[in-house]
Amino acid sequence: MDPTAVTTVGIDWVTLIPQVGFGGIIFAAFMFLLKWVLKTQEKILDNSKEERDASQSVIQGYLKALEQMNVQVSDNHKQVTEAHGYQRAEHEKMLQGLDNVCFISEQNAKCLEKIKDNLEEQGKALARINGIRSE
Repeated sequence: MDPTAVTTVGIDWVTLIPQVGFGGIIFAAFMFLLKWVLKTQEKILDNSKEERDASQSVIQGYLKALEQMNVQVSDNHKQVTEAHGYQRAEHEKMLQGLDNVCFISEQNAKCLEKIKDNLEEQGKALARINGIRSE
């Protein structure tokens, strides 16, 4: 058999080992293994990049939704603050009206007291005029 002959299946290992040595064969196997590990690692990194991109787009969606909710909450807060201001103004008007009613009622009570006193005096005067003695 020719030492440089190539078999139909591949390299004739019996003649290759003395030429490159057993360390050369192990080195070649290690290089093939290293190449396979690096290709596998590259696939893993590509998959990780795709997953990171997908998760980043989901996170961006969450951030947009949160931003929209913040805007809506801010608008709602402004509306509620405005409504409470209107309610406070209405309550102040109601309290002012109640104060006016109390003031007028107090004035009427004083006036009614004066009318009552006046009527009593008129009754006494009429009794004196008519000769009725009071006890």
